[in-house]
Amino acid sequence: MPITPGSPWGVLSPAPEHARALETDRQLGIFLRDSSAQEIHSQSLLMKAGDIPRVLGVLTSSPSLGRVRVIIDAISVSYTDTNGITHSDVCIGSLSIARRFLRGSISVVTNSGYWRGHEVAPRAHLNDGKLDIFEVSGAMRWSQRRLMWQKTNSGTHLPHPLLSYSQGDFFHWEGSPQRLTIDGECVATATQVSCRVQSDCVQVYA
Repeated sequence: MPITPGSPWGVLSPAPEHARALETDRQLGIFLRDSSAQEIHSQSLLMKAGDIPRVLGVLTSSPSLGRVRVIIDAISVSYTDTNGITHSDVCIGSLSIARRFLRGSISVVTNSGYWRGHEVAPRAHLNDGKLDIFEVSGAMRWSQRRLMWQKTNSGTHLPHPLLSYSQGDFFHWEGSPQRLTIDGECVATATQVSCRVQSDCVQVYA
């Protein structure tokens, strides 16, 4: 079950033997997208980098001290490209819909709260059963965007009249073609994107 606010999360465990080591959130998402449930649950998955160890604060910890074992949510993604073809994917950390980085309107759907290394959704948690949606209005001036980007390091960018933040278990976007980036990889130019939270999707070590 998803955690409740204030509940402990994660268990210190010995490092798993013969674990499948993953270097990025994107690698984990692709593995979940392309594998059967039996394959996913039969392997120990070790995250060596990405948003999971960042959230846990173990990026620089020593493996000899053990690993933190956690259950995380994932984001199930369905999108339509400019050829009208619909695709399915899985996001672990965050995805964005935008024409260019920090230009025009921007929609960020995040599981971890981080986007491009900045904490855009401080209330997010990797196992709360919710999507966190952070959006930037196209009317926001470049000088305001730079300031907002600086403030995301301290979580003080909200509230702002041209920024919006919400939580939910579903998100849908539709509009003129925009770049869809999932966990740092641009996967398509999309005209429609739907996201749904997959609670308690997978157990990983970090």
